[in-house]
Amino acid sequence: MKRKVLSTMLAAVMALSLGTGFTTVAMAEEDLQTVGFLSAAWSDDYCKRLNDALVELGPEYGLEVDAVNGAPTGTPDLNGYIEGINALAEKEPDAMIVQPLFSLPDYCLQFNEKDVPLCFINISPELSDKSKDLEYYYAGCFDTAIGSQLAEEMSKGLKENAKIGMICLTYGQTNAAQRRDGFEAWMAENRPDVEIVEVNYVEKVDPSNSQAIFEDWIQKYGVDGLDGVASQGSMLTQGIVESMRAHGMDSSSFIVAGISASTGDWIRDGLEYVELFQDPYSEASAALNTIRHMLDGTTDELELMDGEYNVVAVPMTPVTAENVDEVFPE
Repeated sequence: MKRKVLSTMLAAVMALSLGTGFTTVAMAEEDLQTVGFLSAAWSDDYCKRLNDALVELGPEYGLEVDAVNGAPTGTPDLNGYIEGINALAEKEPDAMIVQPLFSLPDYCLQFNEKDVPLCFINISPELSDKSKDLEYYYAGCFDTAIGSQLAEEMSKGLKENAKIGMICLTYGQTNAAQRRDGFEAWMAENRPDVEIVEVNYVEKVDPSNSQAIFEDWIQKYGVDGLDGVASQGSMLTQGIVESMRAHGMDSSSFIVAGISASTGDWIRDGLEYVELFQDPYSEASAALNTIRHMLDGTTDELELMDGEYNVVAVPMTPVTAENVDEVFPE
């Protein structure tokens, strides 16, 4: 396996307590083991911050992260992911971390065959008949649970018989489908009075795409025709709030619920009602800690999600006007 000798003393002692089985890691002069990381798309704000967090935190776990952008054109594409996976495999890393979109788990079987520890991050894998026996760990949130949590938090601001829309990530992505499923299921069970009148997917995860969809809704329903919108990603929320500013809309009458913004500015500006904050450093730490245990043969020490044998759960934090300054200090 390829390794890089650490030339300087790493005197990092890190105690992380996020309910994911993190341990205190003390580093001295030693080799860094290599971890390949396939990112879903650096063009996505959260994915890029997650990528950077993995690279930054790696040495604290005795790991050097070799990151590859799985979507160099900015659009998720299976061929791009396969090329990225194979390119990393050729480097013979000590372990792998992957954001698994589409049928990507099928192409991760090669790591099991080579006894290379595999950890999926951020996006729970969708296994096929081919990959159903794949051995892996998952560190992150469940997208169905994210959707349910988004619906629950959004509902707190919605009036009775509200009409809302949902703008989803790219069609075909597992996280887009699961977040929608969780959202709709929670609303159907707990707020059947709320009508989801529009559900649109962006062709590309970019603010201009969601803004175009939102503007179409304004033309179709009018400024007062909808009571809110659920957004599946921060880049999508950005397009929504830009249109809201242009039309003089705010959270006093229009409820926006989003996921994974990097700041609380939209909440402070009175545009967004609630944000589910997915901390990239928390997810990165959970995955790196999991890989460390897998490499050391100490996975029995990991704190796993109840009822699961291979899931390290990373909770999300609802951010509102009441706690925005605590989560995002100015």
